[in-house]
Amino acid sequence: MNALRRRTRRLFAFRKGILALDTAPAALTSRFRAASLSLSPRTTDDYLTMLLGTPDLASATSAAVLDPQAFEASRTRGHRLPETLRAAGILPGVRADTGIEPMSSDDRELVTSGLDGLATRLRGLRGHGAAFAVWSTVASPSADHGAVRQLTANSQAAARFAYVCQDLGLVPLVRVGTRLGMDPGPARDATLAAAALSVTGHLEDLDVDLSAVVICVEASPGPGRDPLIASPLATLPSTLGGVALAGGQQSAADTVEAVAQVCAAAPPWPVTFYLGRHVTQPALHAWRGRATYVRAGQQVLHAGLAAASAALCEHGLPGVARLGTATNR
Repeated sequence: MNALRRRTRRLFAFRKGILALDTAPAALTSRFRAASLSLSPRTTDDYLTMLLGTPDLASATSAAVLDPQAFEASRTRGHRLPETLRAAGILPGVRADTGIEPMSSDDRELVTSGLDGLATRLRGLRGHGAAFAVWSTVASPSADHGAVRQLTANSQAAARFAYVCQDLGLVPLVRVGTRLGMDPGPARDATLAAAALSVTGHLEDLDVDLSAVVICVEASPGPGRDPLIASPLATLPSTLGGVALAGGQQSAADTVEAVAQVCAAAPPWPVTFYLGRHVTQPALHAWRGRATYVRAGQQVLHAGLAAASAALCEHGLPGVARLGTATNR
């Protein structure tokens, strides 16, 4: 378990954050179309190679989340992205869930899928270089019995995922309350707070080591309020391995501001950012699949990550700097 805790701390080291590159094929198809590109194995490989080939990527990135297909491609097509990441001092992670599925006949209650065969899949992905895994939970904007059932089912699934991860030596990262169709505000914060509280409660029920768990919640900036009290972060136990702040519906600038606000409030756990489309979509549009624009796409990506990295606390986790940037545990 000590090795898991060390790896968890590495996710928060040196004012670096997590780059999410596990976009679902349907969403990636839409983004490629907007950039006048068609999605294919070749364009996907070129896209990931462009992003992960960014010079000095490791200066702002501690870890990157890949789709399981990227790990498979490293075996079948020779694109050894996990090895490339590790060589750069970036921990490779993998998306573990397989999407969402309905719990009820009217499709109103949803639960994250992917528990079937999870241990076997993760064992194989660990063998291909994965150091941590990501699971997303689905929250409901409703306040009825169906929403409570959905909350419980998603929290139970997340706890089972985390237990399997730690049993296999992988750090579990749980994204709380994704796919929540609500405008930013108190109601959304309350829904996310309930989801976070439920997830951590079920983690404790299964005796998951919280010090080797990362919880990812949406950043929630706001002037004139304590970000650790008037936000979903208030529900998180101080024993967590760390908290990653995602962009969600916020702009990249608002996310960076939220990260800065949380760090300035002296949180009880390490804090980092978890960014995907906020930094990759501008890079995609700068690149547009053209070899001559690879550097342009990489510059846009690095600028976005560097801005988020600058917002992190410099001394948020005592002793992390001693772990070293080139050692992968």
